[in-house]
Amino acid sequence: MRKIRYVVAGLLGLILAGGGLRMLTFEAHSRPASQIKVVHTPERLARGAYLTRSVLACGACHGSKEMGSTAKVDHLALTGGECWTRDYGFPGTLCATNLSADPETGLGSWTDGEVDRALREGVSRDGRALMGVMPYDAYRHLSDEDAHAVVAHLRTLPAVKHAMPAPDIDFPVSFFIKLGPEPLAGPVVGPDPTDPVARGRYLATVAGCQGCHTPVDGRHQPLPGRDFAGGQVFEGPFGAATSSNLTPHAKGLRADTAESFVALFRNRATAASEPNAKQTTPMPWSSYGSMTREDLNSLYEFFSGLKALDSTTPEP
Repeated sequence: MRKIRYVVAGLLGLILAGGGLRMLTFEAHSRPASQIKVVHTPERLARGAYLTRSVLACGACHGSKEMGSTAKVDHLALTGGECWTRDYGFPGTLCATNLSADPETGLGSWTDGEVDRALREGVSRDGRALMGVMPYDAYRHLSDEDAHAVVAHLRTLPAVKHAMPAPDIDFPVSFFIKLGPEPLAGPVVGPDPTDPVARGRYLATVAGCQGCHTPVDGRHQPLPGRDFAGGQVFEGPFGAATSSNLTPHAKGLRADTAESFVALFRNRATAASEPNAKQTTPMPWSSYGSMTREDLNSLYEFFSGLKALDSTTPEP
């Protein structure tokens, strides 16, 4: 019996050692970056600038100076700036990177394919998995044309040398983020431009609305059947904020018409642009509020057509 115990203990030790080695050496699921060279056309550059500034809200992280310092951000100089740290309950330190054309601290030495892969598949140039704070799980639904438009626009940003701290993520989160990236299965086509609901669904998806406006469990997993019902709590320098219910319930969508929905975004964006405006919510109003009226109307059509879900979301 003693020999059997020794054998079992030895096998368990080998299994644990093998598992530990696997965790240390595991790499994110990825594929080689494509060899695409994005052609810059006036239409593509304009579309990329619009998506970057408004729908994807890149400036909310890559254009701000300090987490929670102000609601007003620079959407044009995406040189990095916002950092998540242990001071705010984050499992380590993570800073938004410099997206300018600087070859040392920005994207200047990256290929178009590497930028596209990071944007939509969550893998950095060196094969490192990006943390989900970078919403590549939403951006992966960008159509090929829209993704290429973003890449084209980023290539026009002037080079600014601005080094950001390297990621320092605590274990075991540093392992679990490697499980997130997934190569695209094939070409991605955009919605029918003549269908406002399909257009709104696409915009809500790539803007990441569901990720914030869906309640989660104790493991931060979305609750099944509760999409867009709100109730997710965010804590930061601004205090605690709870996401709103976006479904057409009496406690939900805070707009009776498309016009009032558009006005809500415009007014919040204007307030956020004031010189002394302070960030009171993680919602990037200054970005989403600059979306076109047509896009905001499409979002309203999509949200108002959802199944009405009750909500326990408190008033802001």
